[in-house]
Amino acid sequence: MAEMTIRFEMTLPDGGQVGSDPCACGSCHPTATVYRDDPRSERHDGLLAEGPCCCGRFFVVAETDKEARARAAAMAAVRRADGLAPNDYDVRLQRVPLPWDTTVVAAIAEPRPARNDA
Repeated sequence: MAEMTIRFEMTLPDGGQVGSDPCACGSCHPTATVYRDDPRSERHDGLLAEGPCCCGRFFVVAETDKEARARAAAMAAVRRADGLAPNDYDVRLQRVPLPWDTTVVAAIAEPRPARNDA
């Protein structure tokens, strides 16, 4: 299975978008928005920092590893409740460089495959 890789995509007047083009499922283009002067999404809607896909995969962006993991855990709980990942998620972190000489941390969540104990 292909991995979702997150990269910087385009600059907005005060920020930019990061995303996977396409998602590892091949059919969607999830993106999240980051702002140069609002890395914790305190002034902007925190949902902009989430990049969900229809296949159950998602990523979230944050300023630190700890924040990224916390956002991913919260989103994973919602996605599990919606039935998109009954076996939970495997999460890995990726640093994404931004053109204003900083990085964001993307927590990328892949649905965990069912175990075959037979």
